[in-house]
Amino acid sequence: MRFTVLGAGLMGRAVLHDLANAPETERLLVADFDGKRAAAVARQFGRGKAKAEFADVRDVRATTRLLQDTGVVVNCTQYDWNLHAMKAALAARVNYLDLGGLYYMTRRQSELDAQFRRAGLLALIGMGGAPGVTNIMARAASEGMERVESIKVYNAGADQQRYSTPMAYTFSIATILDELTVPPVTFEDGHFRKKELLSDPEHGKFAAPIGTIVLRNSLHSELGTLPMSFRNLGVREVRFKINYAPEFVGLVRALTTLGLTSPEAVAVNGTHVAPRAVLLSLLSRRSAEKPARDVEAMRVVVTGKRDGCRRAVAMEAWTDYTVRPSFSAVARDTGFPASIAALMIARGQIRGTGVAAPENIVPPKPFFRELEKRDIRIRRWKLNPPRVH
Repeated sequence: MRFTVLGAGLMGRAVLHDLANAPETERLLVADFDGKRAAAVARQFGRGKAKAEFADVRDVRATTRLLQDTGVVVNCTQYDWNLHAMKAALAARVNYLDLGGLYYMTRRQSELDAQFRRAGLLALIGMGGAPGVTNIMARAASEGMERVESIKVYNAGADQQRYSTPMAYTFSIATILDELTVPPVTFEDGHFRKKELLSDPEHGKFAAPIGTIVLRNSLHSELGTLPMSFRNLGVREVRFKINYAPEFVGLVRALTTLGLTSPEAVAVNGTHVAPRAVLLSLLSRRSAEKPARDVEAMRVVVTGKRDGCRRAVAMEAWTDYTVRPSFSAVARDTGFPASIAALMIARGQIRGTGVAAPENIVPPKPFFRELEKRDIRIRRWKLNPPRVH
């Protein structure tokens, strides 16, 4: 089986590494706008199975040619380009998988469902950690419930590395800026609602070194599929909350106040430039100068009814960073699930056509077994369900 990985960043490296270690992987292609980076990643993580190519996924025709003879393409590029990559996969007649689309892009991607069905192809969207693992945990936690009332998703992490700047980051800075500057969406009382940035603070208790932290609403892909996936079970509430370091949030808020995160072009000495584009260009030079020493916990709490009684079930996926090979926890629990799903598609363990969300098509038990093999630990426990006032 041949796999193609679009994007040679931190997540793409993790996907490539995991695919290269699978015995059924015969050939790998890693493609990136930075051809030199792609070549270096292919050498370091491809185990002799990978070659590198230049790719600009915005060029659908060229990307289509690149994907010829591929079994599954895993899109690890910036989510803004998901539709371009999906259209190339359609034209090349290749099964598609990505890491998420931050709600709005996720909803737009779902509109391609009929085209993928007609082509007999599968597009598995949001198949990383959060979204991805979180969605599948929501499905597993709800098993046996006749009614699902609420699904709450929490993304918690801690990095014990010391950086010279609070703007050090371990995944796409463009995505981080969107999570911190675009108003989040929640699903409350059966309706989608826009909320204030970083609203509804909630304390969460996690194992060390995360500890007790504050999580807040953030724009995320889970809201793009979970309310529809659980509609038949009567879901009325879906939320996603995350924690960011206070100094990082404070800095982004200051930049936003100054207008430096705005995508709207402004005139500068007769030239129109978007402040956000300039900021991203500057920040792209300041990725984390040291390897992360992080842990991440993705937790889902599902409340519903079973046998006429209210039930609450929690599931959590815990991931640590590794030194050899050097991968952050975020890269491991985002890239490895995508690789697992791509391999499961190739093995016939995930079947279907159209645009699908993980909670509707990925079988939880074999998927969780594969996570455990990669030391991403899954636990499940029952909670006392909240009383009805």
